[in-house]
Amino acid sequence: MSRAELEALVRDGEMIGRERSWAGLNLAGADLSGGLFEGADLSNTDLSGANFRESLFTNVRLDGANLSGANLTQANFVECAMTRVNLGGVEAPMWNAVGCGLRGANFGKANLTGASIIQCRLTRATFVGATMAKVNMMKCRTDEIDLGGTVCEDVVFIEGDFTRVGIAGTRFIRTAFIQVHFAGRALPGFQVGGCFFSECDISGCDLSGADLVQAGLQKAKAVGTNFEGARMARAVLLEATLHGAVLRGADLSNAILQDADLTEADASGARMVQAICVRMKAPRARFGQCDMTYADLSHADLEQADLAGATLARANLHMIRDAGARIPDRRSALPPDQDRAQAEQWQQRFAPR
Repeated sequence: MSRAELEALVRDGEMIGRERSWAGLNLAGADLSGGLFEGADLSNTDLSGANFRESLFTNVRLDGANLSGANLTQANFVECAMTRVNLGGVEAPMWNAVGCGLRGANFGKANLTGASIIQCRLTRATFVGATMAKVNMMKCRTDEIDLGGTVCEDVVFIEGDFTRVGIAGTRFIRTAFIQVHFAGRALPGFQVGGCFFSECDISGCDLSGADLVQAGLQKAKAVGTNFEGARMARAVLLEATLHGAVLRGADLSNAILQDADLTEADASGARMVQAICVRMKAPRARFGQCDMTYADLSHADLEQADLAGATLARANLHMIRDAGARIPDRRSALPPDQDRAQAEQWQQRFAPR
């Protein structure tokens, strides 16, 4: 069957199935837009420059196929075999890939704006130079993928492993990482201001000097993470675990550390002006020479913590737990508010048990 005959079948709405193999054929530039492909064998086929706009591929074999420069706009690929497929330079806005095997795939310089890649195997796939605005990458195997030189703007990564992902020259703009694993990575100077790291594991990472301004780190796990000298103003660390973390000289101005765990953390010399530290757990933590001007430490656990030399001007120390804590000078701090304490005790009578 010729390319013209295949194009005619697609135009007539015929299903392209497994009746015959198209493997290894030259279908470069073919107009297969709106095509319905189910179980077809297109492995090692030359489909460069082909038009697959709004096509549907289900259980199609595309291993080793060349789709470079193809148009995949609003096309849907479901459970397709696409090992080492060449998708370099494809136009794929709003493309959907679900449950596909994309091991070793090449997405170099592809336009993936608004694409959704869900539960796919992307091991060692390369996205170097790709446009990845508003991409959703959910529950994929991401080990050893290469995002070098990409601009990840408004991208969402859910449940991925980024411990060995190539990110040299990658720009992350308002990128959301949800339950993504970074543990142990050396990322000094990481530029991720305004990005979101909800429930991510960044334990043991080197984020010294990183830009985390206004970053969201809600419920992040950062045990033993090095944030020395990091810029973390207005960062949201709500319920984050920073046990043993190093925050020396970090800027945490206006940061939210409510219910965060800083047990045995070292925040010596950190700037925590107007930081919200309500119910922060920081036993045995070090805050020497820390600027806590106007910080709210209400109900914080500071037992055996060291605040020697800390600036506490107008800091709120309401109902803190400070047994064994070293706080040489709290004269400029706000004293416990007795009226507030009585109101809180009254509220506890109606709290669910």
